[in-house]
Amino acid sequence: MSVSPTAEAAEPQRSRPATESGLSKNSIGVTGIVFFVVAAAAPLTVVIALYPLIIGSGNGIGIAGAFLAIAIVLLVFSVGYVAMSRHVTNAGAFYAYVTLGLGRSPGLGAASLAVFGYNAIQLGLYGGIGYYAHDLVKDWAGIDVPWWLYSFLAMLICLVLGVNRIHSGARVLGALLTLETAVIIVLNVAILFNSDTPVGKFSFQPFAPSTIFAGAVGVALMFAHASFIGFEGTAIYGEEARDPKRTVPRATYISVIFMGVFYAITSWLIVNALGVDNAVSVAKEQSGNLVFAVSDRVLPAVLTGVIHILIITSMFAALLTFHNNVARYLFSLARQGALPAFLGRTHVKRQSPHVACVVQTIMVGVVVAVFALARLDPYTTLFSWMTGIGAVAIILLQFVASIAVFVFFRRNNLDKRVWNTVIAPLLGMAGLAPILYFALSQVDVLLGTGGWLATLLVGLVFASLLGGIAWGLVLRKARPEAYSRLLSDVGR
Repeated sequence: MSVSPTAEAAEPQRSRPATESGLSKNSIGVTGIVFFVVAAAAPLTVVIALYPLIIGSGNGIGIAGAFLAIAIVLLVFSVGYVAMSRHVTNAGAFYAYVTLGLGRSPGLGAASLAVFGYNAIQLGLYGGIGYYAHDLVKDWAGIDVPWWLYSFLAMLICLVLGVNRIHSGARVLGALLTLETAVIIVLNVAILFNSDTPVGKFSFQPFAPSTIFAGAVGVALMFAHASFIGFEGTAIYGEEARDPKRTVPRATYISVIFMGVFYAITSWLIVNALGVDNAVSVAKEQSGNLVFAVSDRVLPAVLTGVIHILIITSMFAALLTFHNNVARYLFSLARQGALPAFLGRTHVKRQSPHVACVVQTIMVGVVVAVFALARLDPYTTLFSWMTGIGAVAIILLQFVASIAVFVFFRRNNLDKRVWNTVIAPLLGMAGLAPILYFALSQVDVLLGTGGWLATLLVGLVFASLLGGIAWGLVLRKARPEAYSRLLSDVGR
């Protein structure tokens, strides 16, 4: 009789020496994980690239309230999520959680959905970095080369750093994250002191419920949620973390609270700098250059130039993190026998999942090449489409994970805390469900068109989930030994 996933999680695992099938142990702490998580969200990318989309196409001046609403929902979701992280240490995070809660086939569906969602976000970022790098080099040096060259250059650097072990990535991300956070703070302070509107007359209308849920609120919530994507990656690094039962929860809560407050305050200040009556029209006019226009009003030209540079490094920091996340999902699935074994190999010296890094780079490279050959705009198509549809995938994934967490703790007595294992997971489901509904119902606004394209992109989200489940059923019948080994390395 095969051992159930729940039973597997209940059995302690013997410590393994670092080999070709194991990641580096005890190699990252709370600060390092927070750097990876917040860098994945890319604060400066959110401010410069997503704010215009939320204000111009979403709920308008209600953007600040949208960020707070999403932060509250994700904080509640995180309670059950980190409660389960105390009992599961695995590089596959969502895959492991859903498998242990709902079964192996749904777990493979969750893994497939996660890989799709993270790859979609990563693709959007490659479009964004190509767009902003092209404009920067063209404006400053007069050199006009295709945007996709910058995208592929970033892709190559991500691959090198990803293979070069997690420590190199953490140091790079720490430096870039510090710089981009600092420049946003400088912009916020400049708005307070140099804005045409006196601070005493700043409006708090952006936080009113009637404002938050106005306009295309689905688009606003979708992109606001996308601004937090990556925070759930704290659990992905549990296998490499020092004292993961404490490190992972702390890093998760710190990341969500920091991002929620930071995004809400910054967006509130920008809306007031533009004027609550003018913000939407200016956002539509300026598009991806909206924040640069605000910066030109309140900061010296040289600092606006610095922001132009840092948006590129911000996107690169996010790309590096998503590269690591996807590689670890592929690595975890291969190690379990759900994907070809070669994806589960680690570098002899670096102990990084180097084969998975190469494969996932090829996956995104093909799609970027398709957009380049089709001569599609990197910002209005590759960035906005892929970021939005990736957000939809992760919202659905978090909803499924909430169900799995709830079921997992009902099946065993590992944690008797009612708030952490019963109430919070149920509230997480209740909060994520309407966000998912609004996002799906307004995807045509995101794309700027409906019809077959909207159906195709939404269909890909659900196809990735159902396809993974179907593969699990096939694996159970065709290779029962491999199927029974799924999550055999989950430790307590």
